Amino acid sequence: MRLRKISTPLKRASFTRIPKTSSPWGEGKCVPKLKVDLMKQAYIPVRSLAFVPMTMVLFVFANLAHAAPPRIGFVYPAGARAGTTIEAEFGGQYLGEPLGVMVSGKGVTVRIVDHNKLPAAAVIRDYRDKLKVIQPNLREVGQDANLSVTARRAKIERLLAEAELSEKKVRQIDQYTRERADLKRQLNSQIGESVYLRIKVEDDAEPGLRHCRLLTASGLSNPLRFVIGTLPEGNEPDPWSFDLPTYLGITTGFNAVQRQLSEKRTILPPATVNGRILPGEVDEFTFKASGGDQVVLSLQARNLIPYLADAVPGWFQAVISLHDPDGTELAFADDYRFDPDPVLFYKIPRDGEYRIRIHDSIYRGREDFVYRLTVGELPFLTGISPLGGKAGSEVDLALSGGNLTERELTRYPLPETPGIIEITAPGEAGLSNAVFFHVDDVPEGAEREENNRLGASNKVAVPGLINGVIDSPGDVDFYRVEAGGGRPLTAEIFARRLGSPLDANLTVYDGDGRQIAWNDDFDNPSAGLTTHHADARVTVKPPGGGLCFVRVADTQHRGGHAFRYRLKITQGSPAFALRATPSSLNARPGGTAQVTVHVVRLDGFEGPIRVELKDAPKGFTLNNATIPAGEDSAKISIGVPNRQTEMPAQIALHGTAEMKDPSALMFDVVPAEDMTQAFIRHHFVPVDALLVNVRRPPE
Repeated sequence: MRLRKISTPLKRASFTRIPKTSSPWGEGKCVPKLKVDLMKQAYIPVRSLAFVPMTMVLFVFANLAHAAPPRIGFVYPAGARAGTTIEAEFGGQYLGEPLGVMVSGKGVTVRIVDHNKLPAAAVIRDYRDKLKVIQPNLREVGQDANLSVTARRAKIERLLAEAELSEKKVRQIDQYTRERADLKRQLNSQIGESVYLRIKVEDDAEPGLRHCRLLTASGLSNPLRFVIGTLPEGNEPDPWSFDLPTYLGITTGFNAVQRQLSEKRTILPPATVNGRILPGEVDEFTFKASGGDQVVLSLQARNLIPYLADAVPGWFQAVISLHDPDGTELAFADDYRFDPDPVLFYKIPRDGEYRIRIHDSIYRGREDFVYRLTVGELPFLTGISPLGGKAGSEVDLALSGGNLTERELTRYPLPETPGIIEITAPGEAGLSNAVFFHVDDVPEGAEREENNRLGASNKVAVPGLINGVIDSPGDVDFYRVEAGGGRPLTAEIFARRLGSPLDANLTVYDGDGRQIAWNDDFDNPSAGLTTHHADARVTVKPPGGGLCFVRVADTQHRGGHAFRYRLKITQGSPAFALRATPSSLNARPGGTAQVTVHVVRLDGFEGPIRVELKDAPKGFTLNNATIPAGEDSAKISIGVPNRQTEMPAQIALHGTAEMKDPSALMFDVVPAEDMTQAFIRHHFVPVDALLVNVRRPPE
């Protein structure tokens, strides 16, 4: 099979490199220091200064003198194959004076190539006027048949330099004109700047999700997701690219060379294609396939940029369709179960060339609507049984899916620490997608049928965990619990978080069969990418004798082999979850870094929580940091060393409940980004690390 773009490929832009500077990441490149004109930053009437304390005036101007820390909105392409070197772009705001890029994990190095921020309209007009003056000389260069490609290029650059121009400035003229002429384009200052990168991924780099941050003279940026892949990769042809001689109206052999390079877009699946959708755009690709091929089309979009604050719906809602050689639509997807990123499974009926189309569900688009499309006879894991196991044990796993070389994983070892892990399965084209698996430290058991009525309930010890399934539409499962009186009893479902389609609800009855509690969706702000909190959780005080019954059902009355769940029942174990935002902190030497620690309180716990540093690097301190009783967050100041650090330092926090037995309620604080979905709803999306950049910003 082969994959190609239908539309005519365009040439990739070439970017002028800038002088080298020293960098903690080795040889890097950055732009010269930017000068800040305070009077262009703010206007304060002179007369009003008489009524403002001088200390306040100095404070205002001191803060204006320091540029804001960088903010990145996208990286494109959003991934690369191990063993390759690619050119990529960060899009964002306040990206001036880039110093380096931090990437989580090992095996990835990044060099800064250039920084681009479009000048104001007056500056562009000045560039145009200067270019117009030297146009006659440029035409003479183009008409001189005796010049080689190299010599012609050198003369062009010399003429530009004499006019105080450069290739970058001419490219900015073209970019400014194109962007303002495109009526569909949404100009957004939050992604209006670019930093161009060269990313090298070593052969032994571990595949999977990474996080990358940009470090500038003004601070450390927020993290973005970047994927290390194992399959061959390519990029869709750029919708806009720049070639200096062509723009100047000069035809040379140089253009033919550039065109030849840009047209190398043929990929043999299994492969990954990186692309992005601009306003109203539909990307089209073709690939050749043989009859009987079990083709999987898997697209990552929302998984790369989880939330877009100013978009409705609050992410790039990708749509993918497959068409036969005659153009007839064969299959369509705009999601995969409850995941917004679509996946298509299709058995090819006959040999031929098939077409793939990708677009946004309502034909929106922007530079940050990036995606990764993987095509081929890929191993794809649709389910796993059971959904979890006991920490430190070994389990036998049954696998469901397509193009798998194994249907069982026997004696699979589980980690000693409870939590949710990822499991993949082998296939001929490599490893499958990852599915979630729940590891806990309480005793486990399995559901026993028939238990679809109160009188046939399965008995569950407390604490205990049951692996069950709603195996047919309308099925319900009952469990008998004998708990001690006086202490709260909690029943919790793990299903949707683990990839199960079950939309669970829980009902609790007393010993006489009277309903005493019910829950459908338990809203958990710490769930990250989950927007439909379909896993139920309920806490009750058992009746005097302690006997009660728990019923599990699907709210939509669906069922089947895939509708698996884990029911966990505990008593007298209040808990909480902690998140720290933002995950990139900036501080001056000897000052403090400000972080907000959020608490998600569970099972009625309302007490204070003491936050402490965990194995902190030398020079970092934290004193008297407490989230007060009943509060859901607290701003915390972390003292930093009085010297500038060469690289941002990674720190860790943990929280302890102030109770009689503190060790029973100690939890790590998970670094996260507070992301806004569609202007209003906030989500704490976990990231790789909490980093503190100690650096004196430029004056």
